[in-house]
Amino acid sequence: MKILAADISSAYLMADTKEMMYTRLGPKFGDWAGKLAIIRKALYGLIGSCAQLHHHLCAELEKIGFKPSKGNPDLWMRDASDHYKYVTKCIDGILIISKDPKAILDLFQKPKGPYKFKGVG
Repeated sequence: MKILAADISSAYLMADTKEMMYTRLGPKFGDWAGKLAIIRKALYGLIGSCAQLHHHLCAELEKIGFKPSKGNPDLWMRDASDHYKYVTKCIDGILIISKDPKAILDLFQKPKGPYKFKGVG
């Protein structure tokens, strides 16, 4: 078994916000300064953003056949007949344990999947 760790780039922007949020644009927005903008994507630091990222990542794991552990909702596994493949997440990072963890990462990574990764190793 091999282990691969990676951080999801711009992770929170992958998920939509659950709450209705807005902000007033500052002077850096030029002609748009002072106008209201609706926040549609989960942003780091917003209440609920981590939960929305969790739901987004869970949906992606289900799409590729992983099932959540009964004891830990952040530990996912898939039977590969001769071994189990594991994916676990912590905030915006993932850890993959498998005979070929790169193959699993490739399913998540653009263009096949929704994510870009940094710090892969």
